[in-house]
Amino acid sequence: MDKQYIIPVIGQIYRNRNGGKYRCTDNAFYVNDAQKRRALALGEHVAYMERVKDGWKLKAHGVIQYADGTIEWNYSSGGHFSH
Repeated sequence: MDKQYIIPVIGQIYRNRNGGKYRCTDNAFYVNDAQKRRALALGEHVAYMERVKDGWKLKAHGVIQYADGTIEWNYSSGGHFSH
């Protein structure tokens, strides 16, 4: 199945391959476009995501989008609920 690394759009809701829905709340900052393109190409981009159903927040490293629009990521870190 066709897939590619993406930089999620802030505010957009994506469906994870496992069925969960996640809203992109932010993306990593890059000093310039070359740095951003390199991170994306290597699957090292970090997106901040929030699970819609319960507010679980995480950093998604290397977000991959499939041809059907679903996403997954290489790994996540910093998962937590807001206070």
